[in-house]
Amino acid sequence: MAFIYDIIVVNTDPTCVNSVTQQYTATGCPQTVLVKIDVGSPALGPFDVYTGTTGTTAIYSAQTRVQMIAGVAVVLVDPSSPCITPTPSPTPTVTPSSQTPTPTPTPSITPSETATPTPTVTPTITPSSTPLVETAYLFIEPQSGSTNIGQYMFNNGYNFYGFTNSSGPTTSNPTQFNNDMNGYVSFTGWTGGVFPTVRTQMVPQVSGGFDAYGNSIEAYNFTTHEVPVNTVSNQAWYTWIIPTGATNNLIQYQIDVNSFGNPNSMTTLIMDSTIYTKTFNYTGSTIPTGVYRVYTTFADLSFYLDNGGNTIYFRGNSVI
Repeated sequence: MAFIYDIIVVNTDPTCVNSVTQQYTATGCPQTVLVKIDVGSPALGPFDVYTGTTGTTAIYSAQTRVQMIAGVAVVLVDPSSPCITPTPSPTPTVTPSSQTPTPTPTPSITPSETATPTPTVTPTITPSSTPLVETAYLFIEPQSGSTNIGQYMFNNGYNFYGFTNSSGPTTSNPTQFNNDMNGYVSFTGWTGGVFPTVRTQMVPQVSGGFDAYGNSIEAYNFTTHEVPVNTVSNQAWYTWIIPTGATNNLIQYQIDVNSFGNPNSMTTLIMDSTIYTKTFNYTGSTIPTGVYRVYTTFADLSFYLDNGGNTIYFRGNSVI
């Protein structure tokens, strides 16, 4: 005999309360199912997980997005299995904690001598008609790579040779600005291991609640982003490139930064208006195609930072 379980993941975010249900058939000895959301899902959570033959048994509650991407384990039992020794003990449950719970079966469940493969149930949380989050992109241009990017840009006929070469994109000519920024973003070093991989951060489309670092979530301002210590071992230019749609066609003119490892004590900086008032239509493959703005303090050195000794934090502050 096989037992059919409903596994339900509920997104309890008050701005988007919905759920997804999948069924799993338990046969034979107790089986562990890893329930998780896809890393590409825009759902923020928190999430509740239910299971049972009727889907009404609460297994986990208030799980964070990070915990659900990693997955939470659910033990499913077929009562008719010869692995189960009859006992008055109740069906084992898992008590949620701040850490990702690890379900522990009661002593009445005798593991099989033959390992049972662990299947994975991957619910997809359906977003609302309006996306809850968009994505901002952080480009880190280390001083040690100034020759690499400068030579690349020169060889390909651009007028911009990289911020580490004391050069900025052309702002007097929109066509040239578009060409310069397409060339910069398409530099092979971002994906070829010469420079750090382009980093991403979510841009919420609604306000409310707090991010993972305890800072308030504000619509159209990217949430707190951490650059771990020694991501770059020397000084580098940090440049945010954000789709115009992510900011609701507004401008991320203020960005907070702390380069001493404290995400809750940041300095608010005003971005360079000669650059952020221009847009470019990216057509390459480093980041998704689309219309973007560039946010930097260049030529002011406030975004020319040393990551060699401390973690750096950024956060979108204000849009206009």
